[in-house]
Amino acid sequence: MAVSRTVPQGAPVETRRTRRSFTVGPGLVVGVIATVALVVSIFMLWQSGGVHPSSIPAAFLWDRNATGDPSLLVFLIPLAVVLGIGSLMRGGSGLRILAGLLTMVLVGVYAYQLHEVTDSLGVSFSDTLDVGFYVAAVAGVLGFVSGFVPTTVRSRRTERVETVA
Repeated sequence: MAVSRTVPQGAPVETRRTRRSFTVGPGLVVGVIATVALVVSIFMLWQSGGVHPSSIPAAFLWDRNATGDPSLLVFLIPLAVVLGIGSLMRGGSGLRILAGLLTMVLVGVYAYQLHEVTDSLGVSFSDTLDVGFYVAAVAGVLGFVSGFVPTTVRSRRTERVETVA
């Protein structure tokens, strides 16, 4: 049985609108934390004795006896930029994975070369490393992991709109 009613003239009519929106997700938060950590590590000491990444030659990664310019900042600054861009743009998980992986490789190769140097000198490797090295390593791991976590989270909004007919 069908029932038909007439709506009085001028009566408010209620409609509902559903909108899909995107909110900040955990990938963005972890990616931003990793970016900040990597930038902070650039200004910290990486070796005991007051050695900053700006005083470590980039060629040290493949030549233990390297001296001169450019410094390790040639790699660290672009990695921080790529990680930051990947953290702030939607669909930037690939950039976060790439930057995190390359940061881990850079830190790993640096640790290997430094271990070889300290071993040949008879110095303790763990006493040689300083906080900036560890902060960069954690930043690389966080950047890599953030690439597998969603940057945005879908949410649904329902709005009630009353209109006068």
